[in-house]
Amino acid sequence: MGTYMKRPSTMRALACLFLAMSTAATSVASAQTMPDFQNEAFTTPYWTRNPVIEVLGRANMEVAPNRASFSVTYLETDKDSKKAMQLAVERGRLAYDTIKKTAGKSTVIQSSVNVTALYEQYKDKDGNRIDNERSDKIRAYEARVSLSVIVDDVSKAGAARAGALALAPENSSGLSTYLERTTEMNLAAYEAAVKDGSARARATAAASGATLGKLMVVQEGGGPCLGQWSSMAGSDYDYYRSAPAAMAPPPPPPPPSSVTVTAARIGGRQITITQADIDTLNLPSDDKPQQISSSVCMIYALHK
Repeated sequence: MGTYMKRPSTMRALACLFLAMSTAATSVASAQTMPDFQNEAFTTPYWTRNPVIEVLGRANMEVAPNRASFSVTYLETDKDSKKAMQLAVERGRLAYDTIKKTAGKSTVIQSSVNVTALYEQYKDKDGNRIDNERSDKIRAYEARVSLSVIVDDVSKAGAARAGALALAPENSSGLSTYLERTTEMNLAAYEAAVKDGSARARATAAASGATLGKLMVVQEGGGPCLGQWSSMAGSDYDYYRSAPAAMAPPPPPPPPSSVTVTAARIGGRQITITQADIDTLNLPSDDKPQQISSSVCMIYALHK
């Protein structure tokens, strides 16, 4: 009976299979003995090991508006398109200069110019007037110059609008005031919310007979530890009310009424805007207080 010898290729295959089985067994053993630190961290949160207090600090600040806006439109009509535009632009430029001199150079004014053709009309069989929109039937051109104004000194906004009204615009909007939040305002509201949250935590600890420990977590937001800044006008909130922001100082006394503010020659006529013109058209208006609110989520440790 002869001796049976395995071929080298078969022997190499068996050796590889044995090595793979040994490696797999070692890996399984390591996985079974290695602690699952990740799962352990999430299954034992810190508030289950020590008593804590979670509070929401809230603050609401009333501040004066710091921006005002309005718009005016000037219309001019002429049979020549260029002439109509020139007249409207001259009125708009004089209004621009008057507003800048009245409200200050930091006032932002955006302007636009539009021209519309006015056509001859005819009546249809029902008596309705229809524009004859043919190039040879244009009877005149209407030029429209619009100014959109933002004033950063609210105390001067009424006078600025009065200066624009002195040029008799064909259309004008109301004067609107609003709040442009600043970094300083946001920080003041945040600090007030933290102060309120700290007071709530002390009150809660006293009610439970425990001693308030260190602050462990503080996060800006509406809770639980989530949220964002909000700004609202004219609303009532059961928030901590901080001291109102200081009002802007009163404007200086107006110059004598006879003083000329601006002047220009428009359409062959000399147009002059005096301080008296502005004072006459400066309609008083009360500024509605604006509100900035903030909230924070705070977690304190407790000691029994």
